Amino acid sequence: MSAPFDPFWIFKAPGSGDVWQKINSGWFSPTINFAGDAKIEERVVSEVASYGKQIGWLSEIVLALAKEQQLAIEAVSKLGKAVKEIEIIKAAEDSCALQGAIDALDKLKKSQPELYMKLIQDRQG
Repeated sequence: MSAPFDPFWIFKAPGSGDVWQKINSGWFSPTINFAGDAKIEERVVSEVASYGKQIGWLSEIVLALAKEQQLAIEAVSKLGKAVKEIEIIKAAEDSCALQGAIDALDKLKKSQPELYMKLIQDRQG
């Protein structure tokens, strides 16, 4: 959404206007390719643990197993906690996706009932 033209823009100090914006985390890590749902993976990285931390925990556990040493209890605990948090995020995103689909279908049914019926019939057949 663009702001209306302000003829007095030259008299405003830098940062005096609306300076809030979401910074795309991909900008800081442009080499990350999401293997699954990008929204879920973005939430996992920002809310649970970075890829580096997750790989670190896994590496500690795998190396201990390979060397037949005692597992790093802290790494196992952190990984277990992360797995639970990730499952919560996945469930929330699935719920949001389902609600989004329901809302879109309801809107289509109300605004274009013929197209809605065609879609329903096509999906059933």
